Amino acid sequence: MLFVMQTTYDQKNNYAINVIHDLVYVAKEQAKEEGGFTWEIQERLERNLVRMLDISLDDISVNSRTENDIIYYRVEVLMKDVFAGSKLLGIANKDNQYVYVIDSYTKVRMYPEPEPEPDPDLEPGEDETKPEPNPGEGETNPEPEPTLAMT
Repeated sequence: MLFVMQTTYDQKNNYAINVIHDLVYVAKEQAKEEGGFTWEIQERLERNLVRMLDISLDDISVNSRTENDIIYYRVEVLMKDVFAGSKLLGIANKDNQYVYVIDSYTKVRMYPEPEPEPDPDLEPGEDETKPEPNPGEGETNPEPEPTLAMT
């Protein structure tokens, strides 16, 4: 009978592991966009784990750091009551649990600098980089030199 009950426990544990992976993946993708695990991302991850797995906040640990555009993160979730019939088999509560750990890293998502938009006032082929003349320094027409006329 214990083997039949253990199948249900295994399904429950597999569900919890899938939920953990899904929520950590979402948090990781958000962290890539933000440049690291912000307080809000970490708080949302913990809150979702508590809600979806019906566990205590004390059963969760989320740690992260960012170095050289690499985000290192470690999420630990205490999985309790993993064996069916633990009392019958004499397994203590402290032995009927384990910590599920996701310890990984990802690269911060970097976007290329946007290309400057072309100046709509320029003609095609006109150089956009040549400096504009300063007001008052514009070209002046020199006065014509007097010419001597021979008569």
